[in-house]
Amino acid sequence: MEGVRIKFLSFLLLSTLIQTCFITYVNSQTPTHSVFVEIFSSTWAEPCRNEQSIIQQLTENSSHIAHFVVYHLQDIWSTTDGVERATELNIHFVPSHAYDGGFSRSSGLIINASEIELQSSRNVHLIELTVTKAINGTLLSSQVFVAERNGYSFRGQVIAYVIENDMIYNGTRWDSVYRAQIFEQGIFLKPNSYEVISGNWSIPNHVKANDIEIIAVVFDKTTTGQYGPYAIQSASCQDSELAISEFNNWIPLLITSTILITLLMSKRIKVRQDLIS
Repeated sequence: MEGVRIKFLSFLLLSTLIQTCFITYVNSQTPTHSVFVEIFSSTWAEPCRNEQSIIQQLTENSSHIAHFVVYHLQDIWSTTDGVERATELNIHFVPSHAYDGGFSRSSGLIINASEIELQSSRNVHLIELTVTKAINGTLLSSQVFVAERNGYSFRGQVIAYVIENDMIYNGTRWDSVYRAQIFEQGIFLKPNSYEVISGNWSIPNHVKANDIEIIAVVFDKTTTGQYGPYAIQSASCQDSELAISEFNNWIPLLITSTILITLLMSKRIKVRQDLIS
């Protein structure tokens, strides 16, 4: 009877391990994170106006595959931060785009959804990110919850951006327009630990409080390229919480495999002890 049980457990273990081994292959295109897209735009450029509908469609995508911050150059919404960021990323044309902090870039072209999908499935340190906001009069407060979900230490940086949506200019609707940066803070997370970062911003009179959104981005300081560390997760206060599909796929199977291995080893040890005695 014990021999039958051991064979059954061995069969279950083999089946589970096979499924576990094939997860990476089956889900090779499954998003590992929400891509951070920096866009450089101008109200006077027709290609920039034309790509607004694409940005809006991607923003409204329920999968939250990307989050956008649009820096305007040489128009009514230009900022010093936008000019400095364009200089850092060596951007000279509009529209131009930087994906995940410069991991990939495109210049002088309308945004490409397939490029975002490609970046979303690259291997990154798994980070859980939640963003909240509260407005009290002209004071905007935000909290960003950052948690390590890979099981090993993480050294990075978190930046929170203020953007404004639903802005109309010359008949074109503009979203994700950069307004300010609430904070920029380095973090060090131990395995499976978390940190909460808070920041405030005084809302200027020309900004509509109801159309403000917070975009938080985590950069990995161990993956640095020509333009600085790469972004590995982004989230919005409108997302509430970003679900990462990998957590729902391989961890349960890994746990199941561990349990089956433990049971199988216990049964074999017991059988051997019975034979010896």
